[in-house]
Amino acid sequence: MNTPAPATGADAGPARKESDATSQTRSENGGYPSRHRPSLSGAARWLARAPEVARALREAPEIDVAWALAAFVGLMADPGLGWDGGHLSAAAVVLAGATSLPLVVRRRYPLGALVAVTAGLLACLAVFHPNVAAVGIMMVVLYTVGLQGRRLRSLLVAAAMAPVVTAAVVITSKTGLEAGATLARLALLLAALAAGDAHRGRMALVQARTEETVRQREAAAVHRFDEERLRLAHELHDTIAHSLVGINTQAAAAVHLQRKQPNESLEALEAIVRSSADALAELRSTLKIVRPAAGEAPLRPAQSLADLHELVEGVRGAGVDIDLQLDAMPRDIPAATAHGAYRIVQESLTNVLRHSNAKRAIVRVALADYQLIIEVLDDGHAAPRDSRAPGQGLQGMTERAAALGGHCEAGVTLDGGWRVRARLPALMASP
Repeated sequence: MNTPAPATGADAGPARKESDATSQTRSENGGYPSRHRPSLSGAARWLARAPEVARALREAPEIDVAWALAAFVGLMADPGLGWDGGHLSAAAVVLAGATSLPLVVRRRYPLGALVAVTAGLLACLAVFHPNVAAVGIMMVVLYTVGLQGRRLRSLLVAAAMAPVVTAAVVITSKTGLEAGATLARLALLLAALAAGDAHRGRMALVQARTEETVRQREAAAVHRFDEERLRLAHELHDTIAHSLVGINTQAAAAVHLQRKQPNESLEALEAIVRSSADALAELRSTLKIVRPAAGEAPLRPAQSLADLHELVEGVRGAGVDIDLQLDAMPRDIPAATAHGAYRIVQESLTNVLRHSNAKRAIVRVALADYQLIIEVLDDGHAAPRDSRAPGQGLQGMTERAAALGGHCEAGVTLDGGWRVRARLPALMASP
């Protein structure tokens, strides 16, 4: 008799590895390979969720507990009224309690509560016929399903209600299936389901509108923040740029005079001191806007058309002859418009000092057709390597005018000079 020879060498290795792998798989899966492992039954899964359901019962809202008590009382009272010849018994009390209990968790488990209540009510109808209470309890559960679910689930539940209502009518009827009673009860249940679904839709619409309102408020807050930041950027640019350009021009003149006439530069140095002091005062006033102290007024009020004379004098001290043509202005011009006009003139004169060799400039400010007309014209030419491309200053003037509802334009004149022209609305305050 031939006996199989034991595997040796290279043939024994794979066989031993396969045996070890099988043993390890069985040990990890409780003694069974993965393909032969028994699956948990539905009842076992429900038992695994028992602690969660018990916690839901303990934490149920008081209104749901009240609904469950009302359902129990209704189920007990319905047969006692004798509408369908029902009678109470110990089994009826137990069934009524088991049927009412799922209402406590109807919000957290709407479908589970529906299945449990439906089964309980069918049993109750078979034992003691609480027809009226059964319809009312089912309406509450269906309303919750429509309120907590989605449209597709509501439609599926509505389709499932037809055989349930038919079975309930057959159980309680003495003459078999009654079409009128079936349709009436089905209509009531579907109306409750539709009411819950409609309420859910209204709540979703209100929530969407609320979220949209919140988004709009956040966007408006961001927009206001950006506008405030842009305004502060304009203020800082106009204050610092104008003053530093004037200081730079005056310092250059002082150095030039010191080289040629050592004793003649004192006036230029004094102008530098005045310009730097004014710049620091304006800078402090602007920064006070960001975080003012309680009850503290700005160090310097916002400039207006009345401050143009002081502005022009400072530019004249830098060596440019300024012809200021300022018409008489009424006092009820809006402060924002007057301040915007001042800043536009300031930036225009700063550009004259920085970007051209002009010796003379004309500043015109007039009121026509409820509009403030600002025009700054110089007779110079662009400085070398300066194309007068739009920069922060020109962009700032344009944005400032647009923010006030006007417009600003700048360009080269026919004789090579530079002109800035702006129109700002100046509606008078009504008396």
